[in-house]
Amino acid sequence: KMDCRPRENTVDVGGLFWAGIPGNAGDFPSEESFYTFIEQACCLWNVETNYRDSPSTFGIKLSDRITGKPVHVDISDLPMETGLIGNRNKFILGSSGSGKSFFTNRMMRQYHEQGAHLVLVDVGDSYKGLCDLRGGVYFTYSEQKPISFNPFFVVGKPDVEKRESLKTLLVTLWKREDERVSQAEYVSLSTAITQYYQLLAQTPGLRPSFNTFYEYLYGPFKEYLKTEDVRMQDFDIQNFLYVLKPFYRGGEYDYLLNSEEDLNLVQESFIVFELDNIKDHPILFPVVTLIIMDTFISKMRTLKGIKKVILIEEAWKAIAKEGMAEYIKYLFKTVRKFDG
Repeated sequence: KMDCRPRENTVDVGGLFWAGIPGNAGDFPSEESFYTFIEQACCLWNVETNYRDSPSTFGIKLSDRITGKPVHVDISDLPMETGLIGNRNKFILGSSGSGKSFFTNRMMRQYHEQGAHLVLVDVGDSYKGLCDLRGGVYFTYSEQKPISFNPFFVVGKPDVEKRESLKTLLVTLWKREDERVSQAEYVSLSTAITQYYQLLAQTPGLRPSFNTFYEYLYGPFKEYLKTEDVRMQDFDIQNFLYVLKPFYRGGEYDYLLNSEEDLNLVQESFIVFELDNIKDHPILFPVVTLIIMDTFISKMRTLKGIKKVILIEEAWKAIAKEGMAEYIKYLFKTVRKFDG
């Protein structure tokens, strides 16, 4: 395109070396120069480098590609401060074997060494060794010991983010990928969650869980819908209860949302959820991913002045469901406000 033909200098190497010494540019041979545009000229600097350490205290160590010298690079805070980027979110894309996991392991290790809290959603044991090295908490799924959560447990009154995450979870359990949630259904779910937590506040002995939420829907909330004259075509409570029954006591997935112990992972700085065994499961994978995100949001709200990182491996599987895609978009916009 530029009509340039590479050649190796031989007899004139001495003269070129002399002309390359600062102050000797006047001796540079005119036949070795040509006029071109700045964009094309920059392409000819691929064998040069002027990489310098970033003045920021937070970053990662990379290598100068010419000399191999370690260089401290900040790809998060300093670009934010200078206005080069609007958030710290990153998308790592590459073909199989291109080094995505290798680079990400290195980045996560250095972030953790600098005090950041990490939540990793892993597929394929990519971070097992790093988790052991950093003394983290590693969760993996098996039929004998499945992962269980209690997304309805909350200290105090649930805030807007918590209620939104519960609604997203319920929609993910209820709707197919090609089904949309109507405004009436959205309002009904919002009302059910609000009234359920009001009931919990009035009944100290009632334990928050999916089981008690399901029982509330089956009893008091059905009566509430009748008094409000909510039509079946606006919110089909019977269909909702039937679809979610496998997650209720005695159902196929009754373990998933009814954990007897409330996992307190806020103070754990390195957490890995390895989900390789359920990565292709149409129900468990998006549900467990949603619950993990809710855990991360709790960490965001609680920890002040600490950087937080959530890493989602093979995120394309999670965003395949509309509700999940909206939730990741919501998290994408929110995390920057909490130093994440």
